[in-house]
Amino acid sequence: MKPWRFLLLLGIFVILSVELLGLMRRNFQSKRRPGWQIIRPPHEVSALVLQNQILWSGGKDGVVGIDIQKREIVKTITCDPPVNFVQALVLDRQNWLWIAHNKGLSYYDGQRCQAYQSDDSRFREPINTLYLDRQGQLWIGTWQGAAVKEKAGWRWLGMADGLPDLMINLIAQDSQGGMWFGSSVAPRGGLNYCLKKTCQKFSTSNGLPHNNITSLWIEDSNKVWVGTGFFDRGGAVQLETDRSGWAIRQTLTAESGLAGAKVRSIYQDRQGILWFGSENDGLARRSGNKWLTFTTADGLANQEIKVMLEDQAGNFWIGTKDGVNYIPAEQLLKLGDK
Repeated sequence: MKPWRFLLLLGIFVILSVELLGLMRRNFQSKRRPGWQIIRPPHEVSALVLQNQILWSGGKDGVVGIDIQKREIVKTITCDPPVNFVQALVLDRQNWLWIAHNKGLSYYDGQRCQAYQSDDSRFREPINTLYLDRQGQLWIGTWQGAAVKEKAGWRWLGMADGLPDLMINLIAQDSQGGMWFGSSVAPRGGLNYCLKKTCQKFSTSNGLPHNNITSLWIEDSNKVWVGTGFFDRGGAVQLETDRSGWAIRQTLTAESGLAGAKVRSIYQDRQGILWFGSENDGLARRSGNKWLTFTTADGLANQEIKVMLEDQAGNFWIGTKDGVNYIPAEQLLKLGDK
């Protein structure tokens, strides 16, 4: 082939490649939802909690505060000793921020952040989850059981007290005062519900899609949603209760409309719409029998959805494996029109 012909073909190839890339870029951008915003850093986000106009985000790199009006980081909490790999955040009735992380439990009183002091070595080991119950008592879930901070001190619970396993990564309380405990150490794991010293256990043996419990949302006084899974397996179930106790009434899978098999997080917004975050496949929205799914092509920061939260104005915040998403309330409402 003559050199000029080679150069001509190369030029045509370059022009076509540029045009193709531009078309692909335009098509990708056209899918991005208007008003959706990515805030990064923070990067990996496992926990979100709202304190007035500050959204606290916790993850691999510690705790940062995002101004929900400016939508930018305005505060980085410096703890002594430093905290990393934050798993959970909760505000107590004193408005103190409690921080569960890979080296134990810390708290921020608005002035300084420090480790919780205790002779019990379990407070210097990984804390998986935090929960504040209806009495204002702080609960923690660890690899060695769960504990509640009562007036007389911490009371520890084990499997003899109704835990599904010593590894506890989920704690919640319903309107009846019953406690939910979830574990994610499959093939064991599972979910227990305890009320007045009577406990029910749920696992794959009686209907759960998977024994790794990832999330729980209390829909109302007699309905809860539970997320389960590991890697590319799992799903969500709805439990309902009557006088005979709790029972699985509905099971959702990827075939039902979930973005992916493993459900990483669950949230119900003020419109009553349910959101299911996946491990690797994005976000699913369920309104009645209508499903919508969202990925990075729509504007998600990452397709692993770890935590979700709605602020006072109805704006939606999503913590992912690589950044925080902001969806303004007006765009949230328009999703139902699509």
